[in-house]
Amino acid sequence: MKNLFLLSFHDRDPLATRVSAGGWQVSSARRKDGVRGRFLSSNALIALVDLRDSVDDGLTAIVDLAGLDENHGIAILALADEGLQDDIAAKCHHAGATHFLDIANPHANLEQAIKFAYRYVENIRGGTEATHDFNKLLTQVGEQWSFSKLAVSQHWVSEKLESSLPEISFETYPATGIYRSLSIEERLRVRGAMERLRSGAAQAAVAHSLNGHKIIHHLYDSGERIYGRLERVMDNETDLGWAGRDLLSGLRNGSAARNWMSNRLANGHNLGLIMFGLKNFATINAAYGRTIGDEIMRRIGQRLITETIDHSPDQSLVARMDGQNFVVVMELDSDCADASQKYARYAEKLLSRVFEPISVEARDIGLVARAGVAIASESQDETLLIRRATLALAEAMVSDALPLKISGSSEKNILLEQQLEADLAHALERGDIAIALQPQIKVETGQLIGAEALARWNHPKLGFLGAATLFSVAERAGLMELLSSHIHKLAFKTAGNWPESLSFLRLSINVTAGDLANADFVKDMMQGIENAGFETARTTLEITESELIGDLRSAAQRLTALREQGLRIAIDDFGTGYSSLSYLKNLPVDYLKIDSGLTGDISGSTKDQVVVKSIIEMGHSLGLSVIAEGVETEAQLATLAEQGCQYFQGFLRSGPISAEEFEIFALRSN
Repeated sequence: MKNLFLLSFHDRDPLATRVSAGGWQVSSARRKDGVRGRFLSSNALIALVDLRDSVDDGLTAIVDLAGLDENHGIAILALADEGLQDDIAAKCHHAGATHFLDIANPHANLEQAIKFAYRYVENIRGGTEATHDFNKLLTQVGEQWSFSKLAVSQHWVSEKLESSLPEISFETYPATGIYRSLSIEERLRVRGAMERLRSGAAQAAVAHSLNGHKIIHHLYDSGERIYGRLERVMDNETDLGWAGRDLLSGLRNGSAARNWMSNRLANGHNLGLIMFGLKNFATINAAYGRTIGDEIMRRIGQRLITETIDHSPDQSLVARMDGQNFVVVMELDSDCADASQKYARYAEKLLSRVFEPISVEARDIGLVARAGVAIASESQDETLLIRRATLALAEAMVSDALPLKISGSSEKNILLEQQLEADLAHALERGDIAIALQPQIKVETGQLIGAEALARWNHPKLGFLGAATLFSVAERAGLMELLSSHIHKLAFKTAGNWPESLSFLRLSINVTAGDLANADFVKDMMQGIENAGFETARTTLEITESELIGDLRSAAQRLTALREQGLRIAIDDFGTGYSSLSYLKNLPVDYLKIDSGLTGDISGSTKDQVVVKSIIEMGHSLGLSVIAEGVETEAQLATLAEQGCQYFQGFLRSGPISAEEFEIFALRSN
């Protein structure tokens, strides 16, 4: 692998991640101080200098780097925005840059520009072979190591590293020699960096001490081998590289964010915390692949930096906590009377600007983002503040209508939520998750035609908890996939045990966008129905979260395969504002389910009547049946009947009831 040195004053880490994806080992800095020494220690032949936010400092750095070699044996690639300073290219050339790229130009290709810069180095140094040999020499004189991912015994350690660490037996411990000399805390950081590589990152870096020296340990994954390179930090250098950074997005990581909040709270500052989450991130990864998902994370990081750049870095922080969750934290004025509302308005602004659709590889990928807001006005504990924001985000995540939630959780409630998360895994094992069935009725005759299976949690201490609480806890605990599979199996088993006299009834189960993104969805669904002894022709899949379906084509193929086996498909919560005609056009649909929020006022609101009537007429024109949810009064039912709705469910006839109660209800009804 070839080395590259990067100097970027405000966009270092996202830029370094982008460059490393092209196969370069990147050493980076964000200040011009000591730039010559940093470049020489990187063993690089290309210097990439980003002048976009600090033109004067960038030009000074180029002058310093250009003076390193009278023969100009290195390439200096300057990045700038000509739209902000039209003579910047000439200034970079005068300072000593060998190459220039207007990075703001939509046609700019950074990867190719770096390749041209390296071709320049090859020409200056006598061709490709000579440059390759020189790179090998640089590798030998650097403190570097590597080993094969297939066999650790296939390892290599540079002469410089062996000679500088004679106390370590690299022959005995080729992969763990340095690791064994670190403190427990430093070992944990190394494990975290290696885990990022295992998760698909091209590079990682970790700060630690070695024989009293500060070290930035750069790690690279070439696909076949793991490479490591030691960069020694000067005693007066306080920037320990990427130790506190999320390498994918370039933002601070969760550990750095917690330390930042802890220090501010300890000094008596009031903090506002916004936690953002992508509701459809798992679907994006499943539909487009992890590489596209990583690019989405990187772009969101850049957008957050851009939108918050006007705030002082001493009083604000932007970080990627984990997975798809980002945070924006700011110091607030001492008067926090209306801080929640003010900060919520700021969160709404960021939601609208940062999470607009992102175009990747000619695909416009929609982002479904949610936010939770919490204010640290009573507690001086950053853990509690983060927890409150996390719970608020979780509530927003399970909401169809509200993209933002302000935390109202007390410390007692937070502790309860933590306990519920711990209890859920045991609940699945003990069988505490039960199925409730809500009857579905034919409008014209009042005949029972089937039931929708709904989940509820029979908690040993708190009693029955509804589906909203159950799925909110599962979302936070990372158990959504396991819970969904568990509920489907329970529902089919319950329906499979219905007596012969109820063999005419249909069963409807809810299917999420995450379920549809699973490559084994069709196989698992058919296996579940077969194992329960139920009939595919009596099964309806209700697609919830249809707005989160990332790959309509794949979803349509899977649903079509099931439909060919006799299953029927319904779009749930139609008319909530997230439903799209594209789903009706692209998915094989048999039913529309009108959201209960529309049927609630149908008997009194003219507008709601018009909306519901238009949905029913549209469904009929497409050859679809229509089911209304949330019907509670005879007046609502009469209006639906007048407008031609075929089926309904709601408390007018029955709410969700247990499997035993449903059998009694069904036998009496028919």
